[in-house]
Amino acid sequence: MKKFIYIFYIIISILAFSACEEEQLYTESFDQEEMLNDDGLNDNTTESGNLNFWDGFLVIVTTLAIAGIILAFFIIFVPLKLWFQAVLSDVRPGWWQLIMMKMRGVPQAKIINLMIRARNSNYIPALKGKNAPKMFTSDWFDRYKKHHELARLLTNYYLAKVDVDVVIDTLIRAISAKQKIELDDLAKKYLSKIDIAAVVHAMIMAKNAKIKEEISIDDLSEYYLSGVNVIDLVKAKIIADNSGLDKTITFDELKSHYLAGGNLEKTIEAYIAAKKAGLPDFEFSDIAAIDLSNIDVLDAIKTAISPHVVETDGVRGVARDGVEITMKVKVTLRSHIKNIIGGVSDETILARVNEGLATEIGLAENHYDILQNPYAVADRVENRNLNTSSAYEILSVDVSDIKVGDDVGAALKSIRAKASAEEAKADLIIAQEKVQKAMAAAFFDGKITVETYNKIKNMEADTEMRKSFTNTEQNENQTEE
Repeated sequence: MKKFIYIFYIIISILAFSACEEEQLYTESFDQEEMLNDDGLNDNTTESGNLNFWDGFLVIVTTLAIAGIILAFFIIFVPLKLWFQAVLSDVRPGWWQLIMMKMRGVPQAKIINLMIRARNSNYIPALKGKNAPKMFTSDWFDRYKKHHELARLLTNYYLAKVDVDVVIDTLIRAISAKQKIELDDLAKKYLSKIDIAAVVHAMIMAKNAKIKEEISIDDLSEYYLSGVNVIDLVKAKIIADNSGLDKTITFDELKSHYLAGGNLEKTIEAYIAAKKAGLPDFEFSDIAAIDLSNIDVLDAIKTAISPHVVETDGVRGVARDGVEITMKVKVTLRSHIKNIIGGVSDETILARVNEGLATEIGLAENHYDILQNPYAVADRVENRNLNTSSAYEILSVDVSDIKVGDDVGAALKSIRAKASAEEAKADLIIAQEKVQKAMAAAFFDGKITVETYNKIKNMEADTEMRKSFTNTEQNENQTEE
């Protein structure tokens, strides 16, 4: 820039000195002609020549001063290089606007570059080119006013602490996606602490996906101010609408679930899966409630769509004939959507099945009935309505294994017989003790003699011997048979 200033001053100086020299030559020639006519005018001519020299010098100084002031003004307030760059880019900010930008502390280069980007995106119309109107016509002036209006808006919003780069970038993106949005509207939303880039991106996604429910940038801005991630919201809506379901999910339903702390993606996937599987009697609110209950909604819906099987460890029971039976069963369960929240778990269902199986075994008349038809026992267990207040529905109870154990009744009888024998022995011992006491009392009283006592003992020994002979003969006969 300094080089241009020096060159400008040199050119002005050369032109000024040239003009002064020509005027002096003209004056000298005129003086020489006068001298031929009148020799007495030589002194006046000299004075006139001196006067013309100072006039020329004054003209040079004045010209340089005015040129310097004008040049300094344009250098300080109107950057000519930037202005020419704008004109070549078909952008026409006014000189007065550039002066006001400088005085208000607005970076002129930033505003000009933003205007050039806006012009290249066709946000402001062209002033030259094939489709441009002729200069100084009404259409040309209308377009020129739009350029000035854009410069004014960018200046004002820059001073209002708006990130005009973000606003212009978002505007260009919307224009590229053929969405009609005004700069003024975007800037005001930015001042409202709205992430305009996210909102416009969500709107473009919604328009391109052709969702069933209309959504505007104002609606999305309202959702954003409510604390909703508008991009996730639109993605969930797109998934729901593209799933082929007859009944769509509204933005308000999705917004409510998001604000409640729900997982939109999982909830939508679970809802679609349940609808596709033809599960009855549920709405989106039921699926959303499951997700908000800290239950993995996808796993819960998977068990409703594809039933799962649990198996007992082995239930032991005793039939009425005293024979022990051990049975294993497989229980097929399917979750019920409306009862998942607060319903009892599959472990409780399994415990109920074990209890019912043990009861059915105990009610059987003998173990042969169970062995002959074990599935009848499983059917009776299934019909006991064990899934009351449960999150699951019992689809089937199937026997997987059955074993016959000990004859508990016979073992109990043997134990009872042994106990009776032990009791009889105890009674005999007590009786013998009483006899001994009676014999002792008889000896003391003199009612029995030693000879009589010995005869009694001999008779007992003879009786025991005969009993032993009889038992031996019976055993031999049984062996021969």
